[in-house]
Amino acid sequence: MEDFLDRLMDSSIGLLVLLGLALLVGVGGGFLLGGEYLGETATAHRKLLVDFERQSQGLAEREHQQLALQLGAEVDRQALEKMRRTVVVLDRKLSVYQEELDLYRNLVKSDNLDKGLQISNFLIRSTETPGVYRYRFALRKTEGLSKTTKVSFSVDLDGILAGKAVDYSLAQLDPDVDATPINSRFKYFQLIEGVIHLPDGFQPKSIRAKIWPTAKKSRSKELVLTWDFARGRTEKSRGE
Repeated sequence: MEDFLDRLMDSSIGLLVLLGLALLVGVGGGFLLGGEYLGETATAHRKLLVDFERQSQGLAEREHQQLALQLGAEVDRQALEKMRRTVVVLDRKLSVYQEELDLYRNLVKSDNLDKGLQISNFLIRSTETPGVYRYRFALRKTEGLSKTTKVSFSVDLDGILAGKAVDYSLAQLDPDVDATPINSRFKYFQLIEGVIHLPDGFQPKSIRAKIWPTAKKSRSKELVLTWDFARGRTEKSRGE
């Protein structure tokens, strides 16, 4: 009996030893496998981090390039728009200068002009505001150039409003003109300029401009021209 118990104990101890060894081997193997997995995970994480940083840097560079292109395109667009506005302004100035040059060229000419006072070079030009127009004309004389002459003049617009014939004086259309006739004085010539505001619905047809020596209205000269023709230039006048 004792021998059997001794063998049993020896067998139990052996089993325990074997079980312990198996446990150690399992734990050691698990540790080794876990360490290997952790190492692989860390390596993959570092690789992902490197890829992320590289992709982020590439994205930032592309965004910077795109922004630079957009800014460049906006600068080009603004420069082109500024150039276009400059060309428009210069074209308008050139047109005005050409009109001024033609005006003074015509004013210094005296061939085929009637004696006495004249109204000439009547111009009507539109503005950016509908119904508002710039006007300009010249008062001149062909005799008595050595002295200043006192003159009076008037301008009237004839047209249609609500189907009826109407006429307006310059004082009714130009806020800067208080009354007509207008008195002035000049030695050689004088330029008259201003802005007229047409009543809503008024369709101008013709313009009548008169000039006379202030003391002798019977010696008046009249310039008559159509509204459309006034959008150009004329020098025709006739005695009344």
